[in-house]
Amino acid sequence: KRFFYPGFSTLTGGLLREPGLIEQQSEFNRDFVRTRITSDPHARLVSLFCYEPAGLVSMVSAWNPNDRMWVTPGRAQAALQMAWQRQSTLPSWPEWAIPLPHTDQAGFDRMLWSCDLNLVRGEDSLVRALWAGKALVWQIYPQDDLAHHVKLEAFLDWLNAPASLRRF
Repeated sequence: KRFFYPGFSTLTGGLLREPGLIEQQSEFNRDFVRTRITSDPHARLVSLFCYEPAGLVSMVSAWNPNDRMWVTPGRAQAALQMAWQRQSTLPSWPEWAIPLPHTDQAGFDRMLWSCDLNLVRGEDSLVRALWAGKALVWQIYPQDDLAHHVKLEAFLDWLNAPASLRRF
């Protein structure tokens, strides 16, 4: 038997990437997408694809209203709405948050390519965010046996992450 394990070293199978992805990304017009979202050239665009992170309430309360957030459907939209309602007496959805419809892999990739920061969950979206080459935060999927701690520590070791990033 042979097993293929994705990973970051030459002792693994590497990270999966379809042919032509880098070329598609280099031809992608990020500025065109961004100008359709905001007229402020200094505004940041953040994507949110998450579970229900405890820190979301703090992030929402400190959010710069000039920045924009694309929020993926399902758990991320529900989590943002709950976080917003916990810290605000304003309408049930923040004006700076743009709820997205369901999309395919190509649409998800284009979202990642467009953003300044990608908040992603799980291993598959981590890999797609890594290929996007933008700043990212990975909300790893918690597992009952705490195996996610081992995965996260291995990733941080590979990054040579400083103590501040490890605490984050």
